[in-house]
Amino acid sequence: MIARFARPLAAAAAALFFFSLCAGTALAAPDARTLLKDSENRHRTKTQQYAGDLTVVNKEGKVRKKGWRSYREGYAGDAKNLIRFTDPPEVKGVGFLSLSRPGSDNPDQWLYLPSMKRERRIAPQDRDASFVGTDFNYEDMEEFDHEKYKVSLIGEETAEGVPCYVIAAIPNDKGTKSVYQKIVLYLRKDILYLVREDLIRKGEKEPAKRMILSDLKNVEGHWVAGRMEMTDLKKGSKTTVNLKQITFNRPHPASRFTLQNLTREGGD
Repeated sequence: MIARFARPLAAAAAALFFFSLCAGTALAAPDARTLLKDSENRHRTKTQQYAGDLTVVNKEGKVRKKGWRSYREGYAGDAKNLIRFTDPPEVKGVGFLSLSRPGSDNPDQWLYLPSMKRERRIAPQDRDASFVGTDFNYEDMEEFDHEKYKVSLIGEETAEGVPCYVIAAIPNDKGTKSVYQKIVLYLRKDILYLVREDLIRKGEKEPAKRMILSDLKNVEGHWVAGRMEMTDLKKGSKTTVNLKQITFNRPHPASRFTLQNLTREGGD
């Protein structure tokens, strides 16, 4: 449902993403699960492909920029995502592969570093580690699947300048082994598109991070956020992702989402 980076980077984002979330209809008496299913049904696509750039600004104001390409097949619980960094030279060729496993708590994830010429599997204990120096962690790189959460509509309010449904999502007891104890989703009421996400870590009361999705545009009949910004509210750092050259429902070669392709020099 939500790609944070892919959804992106997902969420993407996304997520992205990793990394985009999506739309729904006006209901007389909406409930959270119905809204999220409606959103997913409206915005599900077979594939997604885009290029982009990301900018990381730390609390001292130091700026680092990277370029990348992203490919996705499937959606939410059956999603496959591949991200490949294209520049600057020190990260060119770095790859990330995430494969959802139906019925499993978490996807399989690997990071490929050209300097080591081998992939590294992301272990469950590394889910909160930074993804390639950004404010996204490896869990943020998964697509949000509401079926793995208890969800409830906790209100309606204006966020990012638009009326939104506010939905709380808490990991199922036997579901996702999340680093977060709660995620608060702000779903734009008119098109049921995610415009904000507050991430609350286990044992904490206030959000540790906040993701804002903006610059919404309709591409090939699908809504997509052209800009995604993840802020670490404690560190004071921020990662901004801009999507370009977005296409949907183009078939991928069968070999794209494989370890062999991830580790292939020049593979994408």
